[in-house]
Amino acid sequence: MKLTEISLKRPVFATVIILALVVLGLFSYMTLNVDEYPDVEFPVVAVSVAYPGASPEQVESNVTEKVEETVSVVPGVEHIMSTVKEGVSTTIIQFTMETSAATAAQDVRDKVGRIQSLLPEDAEDPIITRFDPSEQPIASIAITGNISQRELSIIADDTISKRLEAINGVAAVNVNGGLEREIKLNMDSNKMAAYNLTISEVTNSLRSENIETPGGKVTDGKRETSLRSVGKIKSPEQLLNLPITQRNGVQLFVHNIASLEDTTKDVVSITKLNDKTAIGLDIMKQSGSNTVQVVDNVKKELETLKKDLPSGVELTMIRDNSKTINESIEDVMFNLVVGGVLAVAVVFLFLGNWRSTVIAAIALPTSIITAFVAMKVLNFTLNTMSLLALSLAVGLLIDDAIVVIENIVRHMEMGKDKYTAAAEGTAEIGLAVTATTLTLVAVFLPVGMMSGIIGQFFKQFGITVAVSVLVSLFVAFTLTPMLSAKYLKGGNQEESDNKFYKVWVRCNKKFDEWTERFGEFLKFALSHRKKVMAVAAVLFVGSLALMPLLGSTFIPDSDTGEITVSATVDPGMSPQAVGEIADSMSQIIRGVPEVTMTYSTANINDINIFTKLQPKGERDISDNDIITDLRQKLSDIPGVQVSVTKKSGMSSGKPVSLVIQGSSLDKLSEIAEEVQKIVTSTPGAIDVTTSHESGKPDVQIIVNRDKASDLGVSTATIANTIQTMFNGSIVTEYKDDEDAYDVRLILAPGDRKSLTDVNNVYVPSTNRDKNGQTIMVPLSQVTETVYATSPTQIKRYDRQEQITISANLNGKTLGEFNQDLDKRLAEVRMPDGYKFVTTGQSEQMATAFTGIIMALAMAVLFIFFVLAAQFESFIDPFAIMLALPMAIIGAILGLLLAGSQLSMMSLIGILMLMGLVTKNAILLVDFAKQQMAQGVDRNQALVEAAIVRMRPIIMTTLAMIFGMIPLALGIGPGAEARAPMAHAIIGGLITSTILTLVVVPVVYTLLDDLRTRRVKVELPALNEAKQQEIDR
Repeated sequence: MKLTEISLKRPVFATVIILALVVLGLFSYMTLNVDEYPDVEFPVVAVSVAYPGASPEQVESNVTEKVEETVSVVPGVEHIMSTVKEGVSTTIIQFTMETSAATAAQDVRDKVGRIQSLLPEDAEDPIITRFDPSEQPIASIAITGNISQRELSIIADDTISKRLEAINGVAAVNVNGGLEREIKLNMDSNKMAAYNLTISEVTNSLRSENIETPGGKVTDGKRETSLRSVGKIKSPEQLLNLPITQRNGVQLFVHNIASLEDTTKDVVSITKLNDKTAIGLDIMKQSGSNTVQVVDNVKKELETLKKDLPSGVELTMIRDNSKTINESIEDVMFNLVVGGVLAVAVVFLFLGNWRSTVIAAIALPTSIITAFVAMKVLNFTLNTMSLLALSLAVGLLIDDAIVVIENIVRHMEMGKDKYTAAAEGTAEIGLAVTATTLTLVAVFLPVGMMSGIIGQFFKQFGITVAVSVLVSLFVAFTLTPMLSAKYLKGGNQEESDNKFYKVWVRCNKKFDEWTERFGEFLKFALSHRKKVMAVAAVLFVGSLALMPLLGSTFIPDSDTGEITVSATVDPGMSPQAVGEIADSMSQIIRGVPEVTMTYSTANINDINIFTKLQPKGERDISDNDIITDLRQKLSDIPGVQVSVTKKSGMSSGKPVSLVIQGSSLDKLSEIAEEVQKIVTSTPGAIDVTTSHESGKPDVQIIVNRDKASDLGVSTATIANTIQTMFNGSIVTEYKDDEDAYDVRLILAPGDRKSLTDVNNVYVPSTNRDKNGQTIMVPLSQVTETVYATSPTQIKRYDRQEQITISANLNGKTLGEFNQDLDKRLAEVRMPDGYKFVTTGQSEQMATAFTGIIMALAMAVLFIFFVLAAQFESFIDPFAIMLALPMAIIGAILGLLLAGSQLSMMSLIGILMLMGLVTKNAILLVDFAKQQMAQGVDRNQALVEAAIVRMRPIIMTTLAMIFGMIPLALGIGPGAEARAPMAHAIIGGLITSTILTLVVVPVVYTLLDDLRTRRVKVELPALNEAKQQEIDR
């Protein structure tokens, strides 16, 4: 080996190279950003259009459909999802993962810009935003106190948010639940009618009287003087003195027909922390900044702010992503360190020599620290996935060094000097070690190349492992033989009086005896090959038969100590009424002893209560038990549909999400009602809800066009008058220093209490009376009132109406539930043009599982390519790769015994096994081929290979298993989601190691017989052909 030769001849050079890599790794580690998950770019663009006062049907036809039509032709569009509510349309455009998010956003912006002229005049300009996970809040703060909500809002806007936005790394601070100041001009409908005033006259006057515009400049050629028209009001009271128009020579002012109210905008949501009214602040970080560092700086600033706030005002941290990140990373680091210590302990127990143990152990920190260099170059972050990769690789990173140093020690025991043993021992094992490492790289690179959103999350995982094992190979070929040649000593004479050494010697002899016995057993197996293959086949088929018992899910369940209680309410309720229901629910939730905090947000449509629990280690019951208890306690609240969910790993929300798609909302609602009953009756389904909400009371003012035309009243005039009087119109703004506040023109509250007040409204006609004055026509003369209901929201999927049926699960895995549900849904007769679409976690699970299977197939192919290239044979790799199904047996049994399901994490573990288990077979076959090349009988060579390679095989396997134990226990917060990966790997390693040592030699002999038989058939034929040629 050239690398080994250089490191042995130039030890200082080799040491310096390794030290340089370590130093670079340490500096890279200190500059890496810290986050919970990898920084993934989602090509998702949102288009929001406000259309104040419009019903959902009006918004859909006039805004949403036009937006969907224009963005559907943008390249790369995968799905278009729209939510239409009163006065607002939100369209989410999801692109394929191969599409650049920046390009997608620009394309959408260009297309939407062309249809602005086609949107209603009252519609506001479309707002186009990119979805960026880094733009999600990294922390949330609640402000409470014994002062009014308006005063809390002022403190939040003017003091706290500005101080927090000045922190390095904070992009913005969004204020939720605050009350914004608004100036209202409350019109008296009777006075408006008495003065024959029209809405347009009042609005035009207010807009034209409160202005400030540049007027150009005057110059005499030497000096210039700017002109400015100043007509801005200085105080809200001045609005009352603005002129409107004249009637019969009398000037009318605003105070003649309206009163002024310096107040706040109407309450649309109510936020509370426990029982106290609160204002919420969401902290947004700048892209690329360190989440943990930013939140730490925010916390420091909050401590300073608390000293400056009025007495009684409190700041409470509601959500803290840095806490979750730190806990996850600490748990992974704990697994990494403890796993490393256990792996090193295994090495020491087998080698019984602290020098060789230290030499092997040095490979571990060296490989991990050097991997940080690659992470920095590839712009990775320190996150759960990249650190999980390193913690999983603990056993892998020491494997190469174990195999190399064990072989060096074996050569020293043969009587060779240290230098020769290091050179020859490394060279002898070099091919096998290279093959094992390259097979691992061949497994993990496809993981880093997986497509889709999940593939983006696992990209850093796969590449980090691949880089770290390549570094460990470099260390095994340079540092390990160099240190062995310098510091290893033959024998352990200096430790002969040590009690531990004496125990180790006895155990070592016992291990050698077992190895010899295994050699005898392998001879027996090689003479009974059919029986061995039959047993292996039965075990493999039997394990596959156990798979249905596992069940399948997307991301394993985990206990993070946070749950969310959400509820939809009956339509037509005010925010205050919904807030009272939220208060009742919060009191019930806080009645659970394990609950430490509730943070509720209520609006006219739904309630959301974020609930914190005691840390997992301080509770006697799991969060699932608490969720079950809460479901039962909250089920008796009338008028609401309650759901209790929790975030689990990378997924959140309800696991079951079924979309029913079609053209008619009425027909969809009929189908949805039937499907909801089916889902509810399917075992395991709880909290079953539908996105279709019953219509809220709706009064339609229908214009009688014949009467309106005769009286000179236009539909637009009627619509504008009703909208201004009952919804209000922003006619101007009042500036107070640097802040600007809306001035809303609206009917006085007493004139818009009931539907009878609508009949008191007058609308202007284009006709004039004999005095030339505008004729005012009662609204009731040109309209008819129709009582109806309208949907509170309309959801659309891929440009069609849709209704979503969603549910939580209890006692069933997602895969099992989907199988049962699909059978029942197959019996539903769907009209033409209507269909079911699986979305949410079911869709993500199907996509992810497909990606894993493709990565698995690619990994197996690459393993074959590597082995064929290494051994220069197309036959030998088949014998080695038979270890793969032997690993499946243990993986299934490991998951079954641990109570885990088939999931993203367990499948990644199985994929990882493909690279791990070939290692043992490679070591075995490589040594056997070396012996056969020296003239040893094939069967005898295989037996000797099993005896000689038994120690490194058992050592590396146990090092990997013990390195996985902390991860398998799943002790830390959220660690349950990562544990199934270790369950699959540990089970697969145990069975594959045991079976590989027997099955691989047997299969090798069968393939060798096949090859030998083919050669024997070919040689006579070749000789006969040559003889015929000579005879000619």
